[in-house]
Amino acid sequence: MVNVIICGYGTTGKRVGYGLEKHGISFVAIDKNRTVLDGTAGCILGDATSEDVLKQAGVMEAKTVVAVTNSDMTNAFISLLVNDLNKNITVLSTVNDVENVNKLDKAGVDYIFTMTKVGRLIAKNAIEPYVADFLEMINLMEDIEIMPVLVNEKSKLANKSIKKAKIRRNTGTQIIAIRRGNKTIYSPSEGEEIQANDYILAIGNAEQIKSLYNLAEPEKSINS
Repeated sequence: MVNVIICGYGTTGKRVGYGLEKHGISFVAIDKNRTVLDGTAGCILGDATSEDVLKQAGVMEAKTVVAVTNSDMTNAFISLLVNDLNKNITVLSTVNDVENVNKLDKAGVDYIFTMTKVGRLIAKNAIEPYVADFLEMINLMEDIEIMPVLVNEKSKLANKSIKKAKIRRNTGTQIIAIRRGNKTIYSPSEGEEIQANDYILAIGNAEQIKSLYNLAEPEKSINS
């Protein structure tokens, strides 16, 4: 069974595929350009906006679709289609124009990465473990949770950047979004400052989430 389907096998798609391969995670890549597939085993030459092509790739059983074509609208359409075919699937997508984030969100994309963020990660040669670990945490480990955590005014996290708070080092969780009032900051950078009353959306196992909760809401610390 295929775990991940990559729609679009250009630079970003190849980086994702390489990271998945390193971690032993099965995937199928779809692309209309024969050249970019370059003889990659198990990949499909075709249009990822085609229901038949997606079914051929195994969308009915796949756990995750990564939509990384060079068109935001194509990525949005892919999300609509795969969510219609498989109600339990998780969709990750890049977005070229931040004004299209809401459109991708409405199309059912679960996690949205700006191309600026992806480009920076690629430049640091960090995209492979980041994406692979991210996919593993969401779908391939039974004890992983995705949890919104409120940051109260007395929290050690308030008024600190993600980097300065050393959240990943201290808790093991990965912050994937920050909800601030009516605004959602997707894939926040390490320089993003956490503010009191923010909700941070984090991924981790039960112990890691508990550690984050105790930092974020010290007055309501979880001891067991």
